[in-house]
Amino acid sequence: MTTRRHFIWLLPASGAALLSACSESAPPPSATAPEGAPASSAEYPVPAPAPEVAQTPATTGPMLEASDPTAVALGYVAVAAHADKSKFPNFVEGSACSNCTLYQGAIGSQAGPCPLFAGKQVAAAGWCASYARKAT
Repeated sequence: MTTRRHFIWLLPASGAALLSACSESAPPPSATAPEGAPASSAEYPVPAPAPEVAQTPATTGPMLEASDPTAVALGYVAVAAHADKSKFPNFVEGSACSNCTLYQGAIGSQAGPCPLFAGKQVAAAGWCASYARKAT
């Protein structure tokens, strides 16, 4: 059984051994390598990290149909000028999906994704009742 006195005597020695083992100038210990395996870590190639995939919204998918239930509920039209102004009085001339904060398509694209219509593309020239002007 280890006594307190024995522990106090071992503490500085084990701390010094730990520091020397963790120092950058010390070679890797060969005693920890599996038997028959080379001691050098250079012979164990480290796999390269996987390339990062850009987290961009999907640019493919079917176009949103005006008959889609969500599109009907939000008054979506593929051409903003065809919006029902009597049913949606918040429509403002010049508003379109391409200048809405929700539109995720590339600038100048004909269509792009919108989080309101998951997995589907909306026309850049379209409009719906959830339109919110993009800050410039």
